[in-house]
Amino acid sequence: MTNPKTTPFLMRRVPFFILYALCGPLALLILIIYWQDTPTDNRGPYLFFSVVFSLFFITKIIPDGLLNIVIFSATYTFVLFVTYVMLNQKRNRHENE
Repeated sequence: MTNPKTTPFLMRRVPFFILYALCGPLALLILIIYWQDTPTDNRGPYLFFSVVFSLFFITKIIPDGLLNIVIFSATYTFVLFVTYVMLNQKRNRHENE
């Protein structure tokens, strides 16, 4: 029997999120390298967020300096987490009705 393909560590959700939050162009490069190994349903969101954060990085919307990047990334992560939780609760509420 053939074993199912495992997802590389960097292409799992949390490591990839941390990677594109800190350095978007690097995440985009890694996504291109691991494109075939990335699950098909994750390719679109990974590509979207890595391109958006690359644009943030290139246009200097993300502030310079490691401390500023960490503070910006933590704030952005918190906002995304709260949004995800709220949308998930809304979806579950509609499924239970």
